[in-house]
Amino acid sequence: MNGYVNLVEIGWFLFIGLLFMGLNLLLMSRRLIRTRYGMLSILGASVWPALMIVLSVQGGRVLDGLTERAVTLESVLAWSVVVATALMVCIPGVSLIRRMVQLARH
Repeated sequence: MNGYVNLVEIGWFLFIGLLFMGLNLLLMSRRLIRTRYGMLSILGASVWPALMIVLSVQGGRVLDGLTERAVTLESVLAWSVVVATALMVCIPGVSLIRRMVQLARH
């Protein structure tokens, strides 16, 4: 498994992303930055580790694992990387869009 996914790199990318997301949430809760800028910053803090996780997969076999019809370790890892990065990007993105719509209505 270490030949396919570098777990240390993924751990560091997640740590850095969570650190900056937490920092942005702290700044927003203390009203030191506006909510829309904080949400943009949180989206950026989640996009960077998500992209780096995809790029840290060794060997470029992610597409092969996604298109494989059998359930193997490589296909499970490929789908988990894709789903994790999609969630890391979509959750802050949807929150940002929802907040921008709320601000536009007022």
